[in-house]
Amino acid sequence: MRAETPQLESPRVKASIIDRRIEKYASQGLTRAAILEQLLAARWPLDQLKSRFPEMEEGAFKHPTLTAIPASALASRPKVLPPVPATPSPNNMNAESAASTAVSGISFQYVPLIQCSFPHADPKDATKFTRKNGWLELTLGTTHPDTGLPYGVPARLLTIYCTSEAVRTNSPEIYLGDSVHDFLRRLDVPITRGARGSLSVYANQLLRLIHSTLSIDENIRDGAGRQGLHMRQALFVEEARLWWDDDLEHPKNRRGAGRSIGNGSSLMLSSVLFHSILERSAPLATSAIKRLRKSPMDLDVYAWLVHRLFHLSKPSMVSWEQLSNQFGHNYGLPRKFRHFFLDSLKRVSAVYPEAKLQISESGVLLLPSRPHLANTKPSKR
Repeated sequence: MRAETPQLESPRVKASIIDRRIEKYASQGLTRAAILEQLLAARWPLDQLKSRFPEMEEGAFKHPTLTAIPASALASRPKVLPPVPATPSPNNMNAESAASTAVSGISFQYVPLIQCSFPHADPKDATKFTRKNGWLELTLGTTHPDTGLPYGVPARLLTIYCTSEAVRTNSPEIYLGDSVHDFLRRLDVPITRGARGSLSVYANQLLRLIHSTLSIDENIRDGAGRQGLHMRQALFVEEARLWWDDDLEHPKNRRGAGRSIGNGSSLMLSSVLFHSILERSAPLATSAIKRLRKSPMDLDVYAWLVHRLFHLSKPSMVSWEQLSNQFGHNYGLPRKFRHFFLDSLKRVSAVYPEAKLQISESGVLLLPSRPHLANTKPSKR
């Protein structure tokens, strides 16, 4: 990786994400004007498009206004050149509808990462982290032990960003550059530099995420009652291209210290993960994430409640043991976990007042509730 931030029109970045997309559309027979229209619809930065389409007039470079589209209209509209063939769940939010809701405050998270989340605190030298939740077990690993496992709030916000972009664009190619910075600004994450600044922290967590592997084992049962095991193993990212914006006052290393992600940076989600995201993504309110972004426990409890209550048709008791298995990341004594969980639940209830539940000595009784995001359709569980 080179230290300087490149100009995107340089031959060194010919294979960057936006150039690959232009080449793909051209190979499918689209005119230059039609290619530009597709890229504008995907809301790529205007300055990057202008440098690639110098023959176009200045007035052509405008992002379309995104408005909600009735489901009936979407069903009758032909889809134009989907970036990657996919067969998402019929319950999953339509990608075009997701694009319209992205600007109105809806983000997405991958459901298995709601059911079994990443570590809350730094796992230090650990190369594997496993969580169980009922019939599902998730094991987080790394292909680069020296880099470490993703953890905490940054890991969650980055996975939410990647999931949201995959659903919004219907593509495994995730543009970083200024986009991830804009995402952090929308969440009021202070943009600070230096070895311990937010840009350096998120660069480090991004590297951890890029090197991550996911192993998901899920017990299944068919209509006849026969039981089985569905196993899914995936790299989080198949390919990444990162360009650094350096902080000259601080030392730099491959873990991201003193660095932030520069223009032209991108990653390619693995095919297995991308298709699974299209099948199993849950909508979350960006405004709620903004208010809860200081605590990994708060983010986990919020995502879990939104997803669980959306599907709930009758009261369901979740025991303290089950909650500890899902959320109790090294809290030690059960009463200590219960204290932290209830404290988090108060903050989550403030941003999700529609949630109906009862606390008892046995656990938390979940009651059918009005959906937090009434106009969206979550994916299957």
